[in-house]
Amino acid sequence: MGPRRDVRLELLRRTAPGTPLREAIDRVVQLGRGGLILIADREVASPVIAAGFELNAPFTPQAIGELSKMDRAVVVDEDLRTILYANAHLVPDPTLPSQETGTRHRVAEQIARQLDRPVIAISEERRQVTLYLGEWKYELQEIQTLISQVSQGLLILDRYRRELRDLLTELAPLEFEQRVLPYHVAAVIQRILQMIDLEKEIKLGLVELGMHKELPERHLAGLMRGVREELEFIVRDFQTDPSRPAEEVMEELLGMSREELVNPEAVLKPLGLVDEEDLERPLPSRGYRLLSKIPRLPMSVIERLVQEVGALDQLQRANRRQLEKVKGIGEARARAIKYGLARFKTGYAAILEGF
Repeated sequence: MGPRRDVRLELLRRTAPGTPLREAIDRVVQLGRGGLILIADREVASPVIAAGFELNAPFTPQAIGELSKMDRAVVVDEDLRTILYANAHLVPDPTLPSQETGTRHRVAEQIARQLDRPVIAISEERRQVTLYLGEWKYELQEIQTLISQVSQGLLILDRYRRELRDLLTELAPLEFEQRVLPYHVAAVIQRILQMIDLEKEIKLGLVELGMHKELPERHLAGLMRGVREELEFIVRDFQTDPSRPAEEVMEELLGMSREELVNPEAVLKPLGLVDEEDLERPLPSRGYRLLSKIPRLPMSVIERLVQEVGALDQLQRANRRQLEKVKGIGEARARAIKYGLARFKTGYAAILEGF
């Protein structure tokens, strides 16, 4: 997430239901007269203020509502502690472009571009609240509309999770039989990346929901539980160069565009699968994902297992005595590993925990 996106998200948080700024906005909307709020410190705002009353009064939603009864802008400091000016006549650089037709919104857009500070325009007729910041413009959504959009996103995410569960369940027997083809791996990665992409959209809606986000936020956390971990295991199991950190591969995958995401060959490229021959031959699994499902088996022990015993096909052939030679594995763990792998071979419990 870039710095500009961070600033925009912070503005959405500040204007979310339950915040003092949102209460102030709602008061202006209820009055039905429209309004203009510039959020900028005095030294930044003063060059564009041609006239107005200098207040230096404490920021309160009630005060903003009353001051908005005057036609011009209210200027608030960036900490939202002090109302600096009321009835401020803002004069932007006239050479700055604007797509807006109404005077209030045109001034808001130009000032936001000129100062690179948030400007909130509230239309008198439609009672629509529009945020401007630099080149960015965003219309705040009605709460019920947002709740509906978030709910729809969660329903889609739930379907994606069930599909991922099915893909992972089908993958386990293929790993033991050494019949995993690149397109099997690509299908899993594509579904995980789609889930992560949708999660970002839902989180944006949750930011806007403010105090109404608790229940959908819990639901989202449940749907995404273990998903990123599963992606890391898939990468570690099937990347061609095991010496390359899985985090680097994941970062490359997560940086892919939506256009690249729908292309299996593009998804497999970060794993080192680039040649046509690579895309047609079965892929051996190192077994990280399946071993991680065995209770009380730390990742440090799993890594030693893979390094000292070998990939999944060698692990399943190894007897308990061979497993016990690995540091950190006693008789009980060796038995648990053999039992767990035997169950996973049939597809049982080879999915994400809790799916």
